[in-house]
Amino acid sequence: MEVTITFTVFLSLFMIILAVRVLDLRGSPVTKSFHKSDRQIDPKDLERAIRGHGNLIEYAPLFLILMMALELSDASKTSLYVCGIIFTLGRLMHGIAFSFMKKNGYLRIGGMSLTFVGFLGLVIPALGIIFS
Repeated sequence: MEVTITFTVFLSLFMIILAVRVLDLRGSPVTKSFHKSDRQIDPKDLERAIRGHGNLIEYAPLFLILMMALELSDASKTSLYVCGIIFTLGRLMHGIAFSFMKKNGYLRIGGMSLTFVGFLGLVIPALGIIFS
């Protein structure tokens, strides 16, 4: 279970970063002291941060469940790590593009592409187990 735990930790830490970003843009009293008192928050920035955070929460659990199932089925740890790195890099790119930037099509599209490649890297061997 070490592979799944490793990626669960990394993705959870990134989820916390994205959650704190949303809290900050919502004007949380915890983060207010780090900003000027007259700080103006663009509602579009908040909306993008919420989407970046929510998108990670939508994709990561299913990926991690599939990774755990394959790891428990004695799948190659190397392939699990490769898929996990690809997926995590994709989520980082996408989350940064949405939560911390105005617009960056390369990070957004590249992030989603890597997310799907990482997923497919797990789905294909899982289908092999199902149909063997």
